[in-house]
Amino acid sequence: MITYDPKNWFRILLDFPHSPVFRTLALDVVGAGLYAALVVWVETDYFRVAVPLGPSLLSILGIILGLLLVFRTNTSYDRWWEGRRLWGQLVNISRGLAHQLDALLPANAPQRSDYASLLEQFPVTLAAHLRLPRGTQGPHLPNELVQRLSHRFHADVASGQLPREAIVSLTPLLLQFDDVTGACERIRNTPIPFSYSSYVKQFVLLYALVLPFGLAREFGYGTIIASMFTFFATMGLELLATEIEEPFGTDRNDLPLEQIGDRIARDTAAILTGAAREAGPEVAA
Repeated sequence: MITYDPKNWFRILLDFPHSPVFRTLALDVVGAGLYAALVVWVETDYFRVAVPLGPSLLSILGIILGLLLVFRTNTSYDRWWEGRRLWGQLVNISRGLAHQLDALLPANAPQRSDYASLLEQFPVTLAAHLRLPRGTQGPHLPNELVQRLSHRFHADVASGQLPREAIVSLTPLLLQFDDVTGACERIRNTPIPFSYSSYVKQFVLLYALVLPFGLAREFGYGTIIASMFTFFATMGLELLATEIEEPFGTDRNDLPLEQIGDRIARDTAAILTGAAREAGPEVAA
């Protein structure tokens, strides 16, 4: 995930050539300009007959396209934000469990480092699990870690290292690891419906194909610039939505899972063992 100062406009504008949307669409935008130039040349210089598509029709189509793109981007951002909320919840669960164990375990108990290690491994394992392709078969490593954590907890209760009353207070925290895992898997395993995603792309393409015919008579060769900007704006929104609808990947705008995992490891180790870890980039819960 890109970390930046939203108030530093100059820095953001300088990053424009490195934008994945710009780099992906650069040749397509040039192609849209060449197509518009061909349409204008055919209408004004070759056949000299304008296709009867006025600005009114384009306005109607533009309103429909705008509504589709707003819904598309909002749906994708909701998935991204829900993923961020779930990982923020994971930070709170891990720290809450570490605080409870710190209060219940003896000061020099060797179990403290074991719990800290399990809590450190969980976000790393969950991130790797969420980045597997859909339908991948194999062991469910996050489940195995929660299972080890639960077995260790109940073994410590049985041996007297933890009071029996701890079962009542800590079991809900342990169950929340499964809740977070399942909710993240729901996002990962449920893509945007194919028919809707393909329809938006088709509509954007058809609008780009029709646009030069409606502008050629009024704008002449200025239609080239108008078509290029319009195509970049509409297809760019679609590409942005496509990029953020899968929030657990490794793209520039995906969630900073490694940084969140480092924070969990740092905080739980400090709580349970008093060990100070090297601080990475700060990420809010």
